[in-house]
Amino acid sequence: MKTFRIFKNLLFLFGCCLFLAACGKKTDKNMETGGSPGSIEKTDDGFSQKMGEGGQMGDALPLVGKAFGELPVVGEEDAVYCNLPENIRGWDDIIPLCADPLYGILYYVDYGGDYMIHAVYNGESQIVLELPGKRLFCREGKLYFLLESYNRFQFEGAQSGNVAEYDPVTGRVKILTEEVFNSIVVYQDMIYCRRQGISLDYGNDFADEVDYWFYFFNENKLAAAGRTGNEYVLDLRRCGDYFLAATLQELEEAPGLCIQTGTELRKWNGERGTAMWDGMILMLSDQHYVKDGKFYWLDPEGFHIREAVSGQDQIYPWETEHLERYILVDNLLFSTSFRLMDLEKSSMELWSITDDSLKQLHELYTDGSQIYAIAGNYASEVNKNSVLRRVQVTQGEHGYEVSFETMQR
Repeated sequence: MKTFRIFKNLLFLFGCCLFLAACGKKTDKNMETGGSPGSIEKTDDGFSQKMGEGGQMGDALPLVGKAFGELPVVGEEDAVYCNLPENIRGWDDIIPLCADPLYGILYYVDYGGDYMIHAVYNGESQIVLELPGKRLFCREGKLYFLLESYNRFQFEGAQSGNVAEYDPVTGRVKILTEEVFNSIVVYQDMIYCRRQGISLDYGNDFADEVDYWFYFFNENKLAAAGRTGNEYVLDLRRCGDYFLAATLQELEEAPGLCIQTGTELRKWNGERGTAMWDGMILMLSDQHYVKDGKFYWLDPEGFHIREAVSGQDQIYPWETEHLERYILVDNLLFSTSFRLMDLEKSSMELWSITDDSLKQLHELYTDGSQIYAIAGNYASEVNKNSVLRRVQVTQGEHGYEVSFETMQR
């Protein structure tokens, strides 16, 4: 079984079916102050440049966005999440869209098209920010994302991997971090930033050197995270004010190695929550999330919905040889393995794709009512031929059929 070591600044455990984790020495320090550059504002004089296929520099892209002016507030934000929790299930996902409940704006990256950030507002789709990005989150009416070159663009005054903020009221863009990261997750309290380094060889084991940083909104400050110790390892998913954490126990026969014995709640500073679930192993990459006090996950036993407080676990049988991607919308469980389950009826149906050019779904997302997918050919992972599309599921003569619509309305 694969084992993993915890490095300085390692905060979250990730990967597929992690049952063994290595123990590090405990430290009293939970946070190390890092660089604190403040925000670098780019207004009318800030530009990025587009690189052509031959390497030549093309049209300039202004680092300012569309100014909507005063926007009416139409809804309320979640107290914790800045994107729907079913969209936040891994560090490596693109997360190309985010619905802002405050202003009723759906932001999305035109993945597979111009890669710029668009928005659907009042039924109209338009480019709002001529910058390519990924990992979209909305907080207090502002959009947060990670600049991403997609190996197509270069930036002046910024870099691929910087964290950026866009204000739709003023159109103003801020580059929040000079540090470069591979991924971010934005919650209401702060931005959690991840930077993956080189892969280190430990004989039979491999582990990626990973650093984690916090961006504090109230201080406009970036700080490096400290080690979590040897009793637990945090997961990126939240349950209220707490993160899920793998409870660790050191193996007597193998000093220095720990086995996961259950799941508990912890804050990033180590504060323990009141709930613990012995024997519940949720460290299955991209297959679980927490919403409205319930755990949702898929494993070879089936699809689980478990009440966090009572521990009552409802299991829907789901025969699977591998852990595919899925999304749950309006009691319909839709998966990348061409199966769809109606949870109210407990009925399983197969679906097929009507588009001859798009035969594989790589990542699934939702705005709360509709399904979206990054779709491509038969390749097993996202590639340059993949595109973001809205998924339409209809019941045809030979079962359920899936068609795709572009994001423009």
